[in-house]
Amino acid sequence: MNWPFESLTEAYNKDDCIAYALGIAAGTTASIENNEQVYIGGDQLKALPMMAIVLNEGSMWTMNPETGIDWRKTLHAEESITIHKPITTAATLTANYHVEEVYDRGPGKGAFMYEQRVLSDKDNSPVATIRIGTFLTGNGGFGGDATHTPAPVKVPTDRKPDQQLDLLTPSRDNTRYHLGEQFVGALKNVPGAEGKPPLRGVCAFGVAGRALLHMACADQAERLKHMGLRYKAPIFAEETLRTEIWYDESPGKAYFRVICIERDTVVMDNGILEFEVI
Repeated sequence: MNWPFESLTEAYNKDDCIAYALGIAAGTTASIENNEQVYIGGDQLKALPMMAIVLNEGSMWTMNPETGIDWRKTLHAEESITIHKPITTAATLTANYHVEEVYDRGPGKGAFMYEQRVLSDKDNSPVATIRIGTFLTGNGGFGGDATHTPAPVKVPTDRKPDQQLDLLTPSRDNTRYHLGEQFVGALKNVPGAEGKPPLRGVCAFGVAGRALLHMACADQAERLKHMGLRYKAPIFAEETLRTEIWYDESPGKAYFRVICIERDTVVMDNGILEFEVI
């Protein structure tokens, strides 16, 4: 938790916005293809809010042996974004990083770590906060607190979803968010996905975000305020993801999960969405 992070300042532009949108397969599903043209080109180009998740990522600091973390035994488990102001199509942002908490599950049971990345603009005003949850399966039993581990959001699956939308994941030729070879391992043999390249969690997050923007925000990117979920299973190229959404009694709040149709598997769950109501 006292790791000496350095701030990282990076710029992005319209080309990066388009590359991100194409990387998460925007504009490739016929049912919403026309609605997504605004993200992949033209004079009225908009940035997808989920892009915050890949901005100023920095290096994978957990690979440094001085952290005490065995990065080969880590599992990317949770992700969320909180949008403080709309993501523009070009900006220079500074990221500040810190470890929020590490929960000890006990000897042989691993640990759970939450880290944050806050993106700020030139005026030092927060633009977005990214929160990542990681299972440290090889690091339990260090004596840390285990009593306040946050409970996951409960999705009301005891009733039918209010809406659902099926979207395609990127084709195998779209390599922008393929998972690195050092992380693939046994994923090559997942039943029903043999031969398909596994995709990064940020890609799955982006595909789900596209569905939520369409269903809850009428494809108005600036209305998305918060989106968080738990990763439950890997996703692969050339699959169909069904995002199911349940609206809360409180306006501007909803719950969701995502199912891979071909494998009949919940791949993302415990989803929470907050959005501007108009």
